[in-house]
Amino acid sequence: MEEEIFSLSEVLNAVSRTIQRNLAGPYWTCAEIAEISYRGHCYLTLAETDTSGRIIAKCRATIWKNTFDSLSVKFFQQTGLQLCSGMRVQVLAAPNFHSEFGFSLNIVGIEPRYTLGEIALRRQETINRLAQEGIIENNKKLRLSIIPQRIAVISSASAAGYQDFINQLTNNPLGYKFYTALYPALMQGEKSPQSVIDALLQIKNDVETHGRASQNGRACQDGAIFDAVVIIRGGGSEMDLKAFDDYAVAREVALFPLPVLAGIGHTKDTSVVDIVANMELKTPTAVADYLIHTIDSAWKNVEDCSQRLFAYAATTLDNEKQSLTQITEFLSAKAKTATDIEKQKIDSCAYRLQISAKRLANDTLRTITSKQDSISKAVRFTISQKLSIFDLLEQKIKSISPEEAFKRGYSLTLKDGKPISISTLKNGDKIETICSDGRITSTVDEIAGL
Repeated sequence: MEEEIFSLSEVLNAVSRTIQRNLAGPYWTCAEIAEISYRGHCYLTLAETDTSGRIIAKCRATIWKNTFDSLSVKFFQQTGLQLCSGMRVQVLAAPNFHSEFGFSLNIVGIEPRYTLGEIALRRQETINRLAQEGIIENNKKLRLSIIPQRIAVISSASAAGYQDFINQLTNNPLGYKFYTALYPALMQGEKSPQSVIDALLQIKNDVETHGRASQNGRACQDGAIFDAVVIIRGGGSEMDLKAFDDYAVAREVALFPLPVLAGIGHTKDTSVVDIVANMELKTPTAVADYLIHTIDSAWKNVEDCSQRLFAYAATTLDNEKQSLTQITEFLSAKAKTATDIEKQKIDSCAYRLQISAKRLANDTLRTITSKQDSISKAVRFTISQKLSIFDLLEQKIKSISPEEAFKRGYSLTLKDGKPISISTLKNGDKIETICSDGRITSTVDEIAGL
C-alpha cells in the first residue's frame, strides 16, 4: 500500500480545522503581556514563565479594533490602568491557527479583577520580601532635620506636581527659605523604575563623594548637603504607580541614607514606596506644606523655649534678688553684732593697754633715772681719767717739739724750705739753718759722709 503524502498547507489547514472543530473556544487563560503594540488593532505577545523566570509558553494574540475599543475602556474604568507590557491578565480568547501566520489567540474579553489581584499580589509579595529582609522600616527610623531646608527632588521638570511643589515652597506665607536641587527622572512608563533608581544613586553619590550636591551644577544654592529627598509626581492613573511598587525602587528607598518623603500624588492607593518612605504624603503640595509646617513648628518651639527661658530667668532673678536682700540684711545684722562685740573687746584691750603702758612708763622712767645716774658717774670718772692722760701726753709732746729741741741746742737745716739729706746737696747749694734764736744762711763748700 502506497503511503499518502500531504502538502504543508494541507497539514496546516488540517490543524486549523481540528482546532476550529475541537477547540473553538473561547477559553479563559492567564498570561503575562510580554509585548504590546497598537496599529488600529491591538497586537500582543503573551508569555508564561516558571518560578525561575524562564519562558515556558509563548504565543501571539490579537484584539481587533472594534473589540479593543470597548475592552480597553471597560478595563481602564475598573482598574485605572492601560494594558502594558509586564502586566498579568486573564483573557477570554479563541484559539486560531493560520497556515501562513501560525498559532494565535483572538482575545474577545478581559477580566479586570484578575489583573488587580495580580498587581495586589505582586505588591504584597514585594512588601513581604522587604519585611523578611528586615529593611522595610529602615528609612522611617531616620530622623528628619527639625529645619529641613535643603531638599533633593526626584521628579520630572515638566510635571505639574513639581511646579506646584516649588511654588508652594517658594511662596510660602511664612517666608521660610528652601534650597532645592532637581534630579530629573521618568515618573511613569516602563523605564520609570530604573530612572528613579538612577536619580537616587546620583544623590547618594553627590552626598557621599562630594559632601554636597555639586555634579552638573545641581548643587543647592548654599552648597550644603541635603536634609531630605522628596519623590513627587503629579497625579495620573493608577498604572503610573506601578514603578513605585517595584521591588528595586522600594529597596533603594528603604536603604537610602537620607529621609525620603513620598508625594506620589494618588489619593486612593498606597504604593510600596509610600510604605517604606520616611513620610508618606498624598500630593506634592502636601509634601511642601509638611516641610513648611516642620520648620514652623521648630521655630515656634524655639520661640516657646525662649519665652520660657526668659520667664524662668526673670523668676530666678527675682528669687535671687530676694535671697540676696535677705542675706544682705542677715550679714548686716551679724556684722553689727560682731562689730559691737569686737568694739567692746578693743575698748577693754585699750583700757588694759593704757594701764599697762602707764605702769611700763613709770618702770622705764625709774630705770632710766637709775641708769642716768650710773652713766653720769661713769662719764665723770672716764673724763677725769682721760684728762690725766691728756696732761701726760701734752707734756710728752711739748718735750719733743722743735722749740724744746732748739732750746737743747738742736738746729734744723732746710733747702728751699725742705729738710735736707747729703744725697740731695751739691757744692754751691744755699741752705738755711734754724736755731733757737734765729736763722743762718750758708753755702755748701764741701760734702762728706759719715
